[in-house]
Amino acid sequence: MSAMNTAATETTWTTKRGTLAQSASMAARSLASIKHYPAQLVDFFMIPLMILLSITFFMGGQMMGSWQDFLQYAGPTIIAMGLFFAVTSTGLGLYGDIKEGVFDRLTAMPVSRFSLLAGRVAADLVKYAWALLVVGGVAFAIGYRAEGGVLGTAAAAGVLLLFLFAASWSMVLVGLTAKSEEQIQTWMISLLMPLAYTSTIFVEIDTLPGAVQWWAELNPLTALADSMRVFLDGGTPGGEVWALLGWCAAILAVFVPLSLRAYRRKLTN
Repeated sequence: MSAMNTAATETTWTTKRGTLAQSASMAARSLASIKHYPAQLVDFFMIPLMILLSITFFMGGQMMGSWQDFLQYAGPTIIAMGLFFAVTSTGLGLYGDIKEGVFDRLTAMPVSRFSLLAGRVAADLVKYAWALLVVGGVAFAIGYRAEGGVLGTAAAAGVLLLFLFAASWSMVLVGLTAKSEEQIQTWMISLLMPLAYTSTIFVEIDTLPGAVQWWAELNPLTALADSMRVFLDGGTPGGEVWALLGWCAAILAVFVPLSLRAYRRKLTN
């Protein structure tokens, strides 16, 4: 009886470890392409960088009196917005892999379906972290300073990457169901951009009209922006962080099962 229990325990442990190991292998496979196409690292940070510099220098003075004050208030959240737009690369990359038959070959191997998708998301998360490091360094170079110090900066980066991880799963579903790359780009314009521009990324919520203010309070990007600011300013985390964690959990709870279901349907078809 003891031997049977030991065997069952070993089987369960192997299965769990196998899924994580497979996801890591798929992530490593995706990241290996950087050796052949290093320009993709530039692609990941170029859009957030251009958004940060253009809005700060050309619009910041008009919005807050000086571009320096605007950078101090909105610089990190503008970077977050640029990286949020970059999650479309997850859908585009997944769509490209499926179109080229990469997933057809991998499916024939003993790899779980979850690991195939999670590996893509994990690889992109590493690229987001790289882009955040580069663009954050530029923000520091032009004058941004975090009153929360190293720990506050690390915490802000952590909640941003957590949100990007959750948001990437929505693009996994889009990449699996889209009929063309244009549909994925349309998704960004029709949903991601309105979410960003109706949040507190640029402005304080008290400056918004009543109806818009109501929506902004519910916007997940408001929870992200407020959470980043409280950490970067050295404040005490409160309801904004719990709201962000709730949004991340809800997004994952919806889009991970839907993505797996869409992948199963694609294999069946």
